[in-house]
Amino acid sequence: MWRPTPPGHHPFTAAWLARLRPLLVDRPDRFRPGPPPALTSARYAADLNEVKAYGAKDSPVRSPSQTDTAQFFTKLDLQGALADRAARDGLDLVDTARLFAAVNTVQADAVIAAWDAKLHYGTWRPVTAIREADHDGNPLTEADPGWEPFLQTPAHPDYLSGHTTTAGALTRTLTLLSGDSHLDLRITSVLAGKTRYYDSARAYNRDCVGARTWAGIHTRTANTVGTRTGERVAAWALARNFRPLDD
Repeated sequence: MWRPTPPGHHPFTAAWLARLRPLLVDRPDRFRPGPPPALTSARYAADLNEVKAYGAKDSPVRSPSQTDTAQFFTKLDLQGALADRAARDGLDLVDTARLFAAVNTVQADAVIAAWDAKLHYGTWRPVTAIREADHDGNPLTEADPGWEPFLQTPAHPDYLSGHTTTAGALTRTLTLLSGDSHLDLRITSVLAGKTRYYDSARAYNRDCVGARTWAGIHTRTANTVGTRTGERVAAWALARNFRPLDD
């Protein structure tokens, strides 16, 4: 189970988000996924061993490219990316407003869905799981009491990843609005001070999943299930909202 993580050992941040009334979806738990892998499963061990190796503070196996991606996805200028896309696509005022409203409301509901799962399952973060692996009952894991993640662990449970849930919501919303699998997103990382261009939703989601794993703060399962959950939120919401009006 989750418990406050080092170095600050802060309490569960914004747990109330799990019970917030969604903007588009009818209830917070509509897209709650099934449980994470059991502690004694091979999948759990594979998740933990991957983040232990690649997400360590001084990992010898994490590549420079993976390190850059982990840092890039820490804080993104989403609103600037939407404004850039609207300008490059030549959207008028109404379509620009529709773009901003759809992306931001769907992402808000994706956050609520992620926090619903976090509060419901309450799974420990990698830093806790790795340090206490000798208590998980899994012979495929091994404890490292001094292990530290590359980036500081946020103060809430592992499953689901909020970043990847909102990433899935973002990419599915953009492709549904445009009716095209071409993502065409140019986005800047405020923290890294770099801009990346993503042509496809798959590439964006892949990098976001990798980033949170290589940062040492989420297991891959928490990331991939988060992506799928965000996509489901977007598909449900966009089937019912922001539709073109009849002439």
